[in-house]
Amino acid sequence: MNINRRSLIRGVTASVFGLPVVAGAAEKSRHWDETFDVVVVGYGGAGACAAIAAHDAGAKVCILEKMKEGGGNTAVSSGGILNPNNEAEARKHLRGLFDAYPTDFDEACFDVFVKESMKLVEWIKSLKPGTEMRIYGHAGYPQVPGADSMDKWSVSTKAPGTRRGGGPNLWAVYSHAVETVRQVPVYLETSVKRLCTNAEGEVTGVLAERAGKTVSIRAKKGVILACGGFEFDERQLVNSIKGSPIYALGSPGNTGDGIRLAQAVGADIWHMMGCNAPLGIRIPGQLAAANFRCNSPGYILVDRTAQRFVDEKSIEGHAGILAVDSYDGRDLLFKRIPCYAIFDHKGLTEGGPICNFASGYFRLIESGGHVWSRSNMDEVERGWIIKADTVAELAKKLELDPDTLCKTVDRWNKDVHAGKDTLFGRAIENKLDKSKAAYDYLYNKILSLPLEQGPFYAVKLYPCLLNTQGGPRRNAKCEVLNPFMEPIPHLWSAGELGSFWGPVYQGAGNNAESIITGRIAGKNAAEAKDVAA
Repeated sequence: MNINRRSLIRGVTASVFGLPVVAGAAEKSRHWDETFDVVVVGYGGAGACAAIAAHDAGAKVCILEKMKEGGGNTAVSSGGILNPNNEAEARKHLRGLFDAYPTDFDEACFDVFVKESMKLVEWIKSLKPGTEMRIYGHAGYPQVPGADSMDKWSVSTKAPGTRRGGGPNLWAVYSHAVETVRQVPVYLETSVKRLCTNAEGEVTGVLAERAGKTVSIRAKKGVILACGGFEFDERQLVNSIKGSPIYALGSPGNTGDGIRLAQAVGADIWHMMGCNAPLGIRIPGQLAAANFRCNSPGYILVDRTAQRFVDEKSIEGHAGILAVDSYDGRDLLFKRIPCYAIFDHKGLTEGGPICNFASGYFRLIESGGHVWSRSNMDEVERGWIIKADTVAELAKKLELDPDTLCKTVDRWNKDVHAGKDTLFGRAIENKLDKSKAAYDYLYNKILSLPLEQGPFYAVKLYPCLLNTQGGPRRNAKCEVLNPFMEPIPHLWSAGELGSFWGPVYQGAGNNAESIITGRIAGKNAAEAKDVAA
């Protein structure tokens, strides 16, 4: 028997979905409702960049987006784009992040990312005349060699009608380039249900649902999957991300569709445990959480035993989950999920908003653009922050042991007055140069203050996903690969769906990757030979 690996995968796929295994039988009678050269699935940053590149390479392109509006995670992100200032140092630093937490690593993908990331700011500016950009931050892990090369940029030009924040400003540039300049057709509220393939296992188009009807759309050159991660897919989360419960900060459209679409035609999967997950606050009655980004020196974190467990100021902004995902094998629970931020009155009211970040689906869309109050008192009144006259009373409201929490706060206060955190070495004074801070507007010279002035406050925190990294594995050409590392013909991917990032992530790296992989996928798809239907 002469059965190659592609034939075997094709036969298994056909069997699973009840399709005839006889070559060509499934596609000979296919009726196509519409035909394009390239079909892009997903209209976020990666999908927009893919469509721009495919159009500019001469292809007839359309974009399919299941939500009522485009933008995805890009539009609710901080809008950061990583554009290093030194390629050799950037290579050293970024490779150090991968080495710090070993994961499936692709040298060619890494090489392309580093080289292309050096050019991103100028490309963004070219999409819309008058676009201005600024550097707002640097390395999330300054202790890793090469950190000085990390520059994070954002669009500072605020387009009319955009919501406050870097993500909306970046999305305004993308949507202008796609819809106004290139007039690429965008089909909203159109959900892709299946990829279509021919007898050779080549992707020929998609089956989608629009207004309750199934439509078949031919992709003569191929399909690009750019439909985001699985932040709102409970089944994928419980099978892939360590910790429970876990909530999400980003677009509720990210329900793992692209993973299933790719798997159904034989795709390999990688980086499923990788994610970008700060600590966040569950807001009652809201779908998405709020991002806890607090620069107040007057707070500590305690776990479910009412004890501190970390140097609070050492938690990298995108890696809150790595501080709390420890599982207690004796008591059989995640003792740090939830954890609790404890403030005194001065720490809460004078330290700035505890959600000091203009990003996230709740912050920018779901809440109607709620701006967190500087004193945090508005949120206390709303019940989002818990208030008590004493530490013991606060503990009771949190269902923590009062004696233990009182002892924890007392020890912290004594340590701060003595000038040394005896548990975790949290610094009293910030010695990092502000010009190299991860976020310039979150920099604070003082890192530690005592908690002595009542009333006292607490907020319950969970790991909350900005995005996931896992999905169909791709190569440096952005071709989706099967488990034998062979390209699935005429199928590409871009963005966080199958990202090259692992568990340790550099801020602004996902938007950068969306641009890089979107452009590569779009160009390669546009230049592919037509596939037989």
